[in-house]
Amino acid sequence: MNVDALYAIRKDVFVRAPVERAWDVFAERLGDWWPLATHSLGGERAETAMLTPERIYERWADGAEHTWGRVLVWEPPHRVVFTWEVGEDSGNEVEVVFVPEGEGTRVELEHRGWESGTRESWESYDGGWAQVLARFVDSVREPE
Repeated sequence: MNVDALYAIRKDVFVRAPVERAWDVFAERLGDWWPLATHSLGGERAETAMLTPERIYERWADGAEHTWGRVLVWEPPHRVVFTWEVGEDSGNEVEVVFVPEGEGTRVELEHRGWESGTRESWESYDGGWAQVLARFVDSVREPE
C-alpha cells in the first residue's frame, strides 16, 4: 500500500437519483447546496460556489472570485478530479466518482495528498466532507 492510500480521506453516500441528476446537483448546482457560511474562504461574504470544466471556486458578493482548485479531469456525469488549493492544504487532490447502483447512485469522494499535512487539518477535512456530503444528499432529494 502506498503512503497516500494511508492518508486519503474517503467518503461515500448513496442518493436515490440517476447518475445524471446526482452529477447535475453536484457539479452544475454546487452553489445551491454547498455550506458557504462554514466551508468557504469568505464566510458570510461568499455568495456562491461553482464547479466548471476548468476550476472550482467561490464568488463573493462584491464579485471577487477565489479559486479552490483546478479541474484535472472532467467526465460528466461520471467523474471529476480537481486540485485542492485552499490555504495550508494546497497540493491536495479531490476525486468524485458517480456510480450507478440499483435505483440510485453511489457518490464516492477521495481527498488525497495528505502526506505532508497535519493530523488536525486531516481530521478537520474528514469531518468537513461528511457535513458537505450530507448537504449534497439533502439537495439531491426530489420533492415528494
